Amino acid sequence: MIWIALIAVLLAGVVALNVAVLQLNMRYDKLGRTKVDLVAQNADLESQLSSAAATQRIQQQARAQLGLVAADPGTTRYIQLDH
Repeated sequence: MIWIALIAVLLAGVVALNVAVLQLNMRYDKLGRTKVDLVAQNADLESQLSSAAATQRIQQQARAQLGLVAADPGTTRYIQLDH
């Protein structure tokens, strides 16, 4: 009779251990998906930062070294050249 109770306790332990492992795997999978999303967001932000820094740096250098300023869109006119 004792061996039946012992087997039942051992089986309950195995089931509990399997449930714990399943929960950890689910948490690990969720963390993996979160990591992928964060890496993609980080790459996008780095790209935006690089683009913004490059444009701003070019404008600053053009202004400082060459005295260039951005054209006023309201006064810009286009002409058509015949070839």
